[in-house]
Amino acid sequence: MHDVEPPEKTAAEYEALIASLVEEKSALVEEKSALAEKNESLKALYDKTLFALEKAWRGIFGQKRERLTHAGQLSILDLLEQLDVFPEAPATGKPDDDKPSNERESQTNAQEKKRKKKKKGHGRRKLDKSKLPVIDVVVEPAEKALPGGDALIKIGEEVSEHLEHRPASTVRVRVTRPKYRQPETGKITIGEVPERAAPRSLAGPGLLAHVLVSKYGDHLPLHRQAQIFKRQGCSLSRSTLSDWVRNASCWLEYISDAMWHDAKCNSPYTLVDATGVLVRAPRVCKRTHFYTAVVPGRHVLFRHLDKNDGRSVADTFKDFTGYFHADASSVYHELFRKEDVTEVGCWAHARRKFFDILSQDEERALIGIGLIAKLYDAQRQATRSGGTVDKCARAQASRPMLARLFRWARIELRKSKDVMPAGVATALGYVLRHRKPLTRFLEDGRLRLDNNPAELALRHEVIGRKNWIFCGSGNGARWNTVVVSLIASCKIHGIEPWRYLRDVLTLLPAWKTTDVLDLAPVNFAATMERPNVKALIASARPFDDHALMNATVESPP
Repeated sequence: MHDVEPPEKTAAEYEALIASLVEEKSALVEEKSALAEKNESLKALYDKTLFALEKAWRGIFGQKRERLTHAGQLSILDLLEQLDVFPEAPATGKPDDDKPSNERESQTNAQEKKRKKKKKGHGRRKLDKSKLPVIDVVVEPAEKALPGGDALIKIGEEVSEHLEHRPASTVRVRVTRPKYRQPETGKITIGEVPERAAPRSLAGPGLLAHVLVSKYGDHLPLHRQAQIFKRQGCSLSRSTLSDWVRNASCWLEYISDAMWHDAKCNSPYTLVDATGVLVRAPRVCKRTHFYTAVVPGRHVLFRHLDKNDGRSVADTFKDFTGYFHADASSVYHELFRKEDVTEVGCWAHARRKFFDILSQDEERALIGIGLIAKLYDAQRQATRSGGTVDKCARAQASRPMLARLFRWARIELRKSKDVMPAGVATALGYVLRHRKPLTRFLEDGRLRLDNNPAELALRHEVIGRKNWIFCGSGNGARWNTVVVSLIASCKIHGIEPWRYLRDVLTLLPAWKTTDVLDLAPVNFAATMERPNVKALIASARPFDDHALMNATVESPP
């Protein structure tokens, strides 16, 4: 049986076959392109997720301080030398390479010995004797009590000191007002009761100040304070302490508002930062924000905002003018549209973004950190002994570093934008997008490179949040900002917060003048020197600290 050959295909059939193969090839090419694009998107998502995970891990478990190891600092020096950032050696003078080898070796050995030399301890810390009460104890030798001990002749003495703790306690202050009858008219006279910040309650101004400082200064919640008072023999409920906090905060709010008004009218430079805070709601806690505004040398102010958006922030700081130092958050954009508000950028935030990418792109991260470090070097060199900054010297040293930094960021962002790891483009883009605010510090010697004072002030709330977790209500958050504003302002003026709050809560009920700003920490030392203020305190608090410390318990009848 012979094989039958298949019939030959016609030209039309071959053309149809070729067309189907071309179409199939095009479909495969499109599918490959789609898969490649999907692979790139998944890779970018993976890099972004890994970057976010590393950042979160470092924020929870890692070192909070932005600090490099010694090896990282050496890498910065090598990279900056490759970029020709360091100035060339002067033409005159003998270069280091021309020094004799033994001289160079001796210098190296001296530097090694200096580095290896152990730092001496500071020894026992000296006590500030002016702030601590003293108990004198005389220890006589045993021979003094024996017969003939009176004949011993004293030739000297040895004095040693140690610290002891005296338990804190709550003291009852009993105010007695004798009644008198005038013999001629028969009219009855009696002394007036001194006004108190919490009328018709058991709390005096010193106890109110103690509760406020313990809660807002030492982060001790009210239920723990109630337990401490109970151990001292004074049973106070948490609701009673809460009422005291409310009454005292309402008085202190007058001072806080006066400080805000003074900052708005008289502050040419303000540093601002914010952090989130939870406020208890009927079902779940809602997230609100604390804002702090630092007026250098005058006030540290706090405000609570229910909404963290541009309108709320603009309304809070609507009357502020001058330089406004903050990070590049979008909530400030509406405020920066005002003509009388000038945005100042923060180099600490820019540097932090380079620290975030150390694990992904160490070379670019170290270059960015090193160039920003040169700006801080220029800042330190231009700072005078009194703390003021020579604007011209700082600008002259900073401008070459700024030019190199911006040029390097622009070149790196342009040449490898498509293959750049997650976070690197963000760090480089942040520097370029905010170039004008970041160079604003060249205009005025008062301007800082960063808004770290605001961040440090805000750290007080962040640390306390670990204890109280959330605010009980919006009013509780407002009371927090009032008291913390005064405590933080006391810190920058070197005032002890308990004594300040005690004296202020003593004065406020009888304060007849309208200028409440005199009671703010910035003016308080001068206010307390007035004779009328001293007399007012003596009448409202007719006992001193010595009487409180030496109060005794009455024996039962």
